[in-house]
Amino acid sequence: MKKFNFENFLAIKYISSKKEEKLISLSSLLSIISIAIGVGALILVLGIMNGFDKMLESKIIGANPHIMVKNFNGTFTLDNKIINTIKSDKLVSNVYSSLIEQCIISANGQSSGSILNGIDFKSKPYIEKYIKGNTNGIVLGKELMKAVGVSVGQNVRVTLAYAKPSAVGFSPVSFEAPVTGIFDSGMYEYDLAFSYIPINLLWKNMQTYDQINTININLYNPYNINKVGNFLDHVLPSNYYFVTWAQMNKNFFTALKLEKIAMGIILLLIIIVAAFDIMNSLTMLVMEKVKDIAILVSLGATSKNIKNIFIKQGLILGIIGTVIGDFLGLSLGYILKHYNIVSLPKQVYYITKIPVDITLTYVVGISIISIGLCTLASLYPASKASKMNVIEVLRQ
Repeated sequence: MKKFNFENFLAIKYISSKKEEKLISLSSLLSIISIAIGVGALILVLGIMNGFDKMLESKIIGANPHIMVKNFNGTFTLDNKIINTIKSDKLVSNVYSSLIEQCIISANGQSSGSILNGIDFKSKPYIEKYIKGNTNGIVLGKELMKAVGVSVGQNVRVTLAYAKPSAVGFSPVSFEAPVTGIFDSGMYEYDLAFSYIPINLLWKNMQTYDQINTININLYNPYNINKVGNFLDHVLPSNYYFVTWAQMNKNFFTALKLEKIAMGIILLLIIIVAAFDIMNSLTMLVMEKVKDIAILVSLGATSKNIKNIFIKQGLILGIIGTVIGDFLGLSLGYILKHYNIVSLPKQVYYITKIPVDITLTYVVGISIISIGLCTLASLYPASKASKMNVIEVLRQ
């Protein structure tokens, strides 16, 4: 015959309401609601922030080479031997050289600074998927075109920061080039800053043939940068160094991570307040059930049994609130992800729906913390109930 567990029975029974205990029951209900709101809000907000992080990360990875190899001397002569050595790594998908120069793009009386990338487009660079049009002339970022007021087919003047010798000393290189394409990465800063030109055309105007300052590396998996980095440490000559996409954007990703942690701590306070509500509710219940506790002890219940009743009650309240909160957070996340309820301005975010990425790790972690806090909150009233002077209660 199965043994009757009176601890579980009483823990559940004391949650239910009686007319004379409406205040206690209402307090328990409010605690459950607070926990549910706190858990749901924490899951939803962290899911949204995680969605934005992954969206921005994918755009940054897509619009930049995964690894850039440079020389301590600045420019250097194109060496196919080094490029072929890098290509030999199985994790590397593509390698190509480029000459990157700062410049001013001018047209129609308007000027804007830009980072001009001289690239051999025959080597199938990573940015091809973001270019609309052809690459015979200069390709300008979408926002850069707006800044100087030009469209495809018009000419722009390119003035480089690089200077070449002339009869009167040194003069900056300046030339005109037709706009033949648009670079649209979906990142405002990149679309405003970057421009691209065939490297042969740039060499011709700078008169620096076969001179480059960057070797760009793309990987099949952009998260293998550390493995490829170890390979480059062994094969690159001592006067070369490299930077990865993670290093180039370290400050940005660190700021996003700190923002996520700060938001998580703030929303966790809601759950902590709800846990204190449970402690207050159980303390009031202990005071209300003084006679019941005395009768249980007189019938043979131990201090441990009494303590377990109230700990289990706190645990039950925590589980109920957490499960409701999980359902609330996941449901709202699904709705926001698949339905355009909250519309974002496309010109600012380049997306119209809120990106939501709720992971199982977040849900499980938040649930464990929530239930743990509620259980801890029940320890004080449970301890108080187990240490009650039963003889004094029975005398009264």
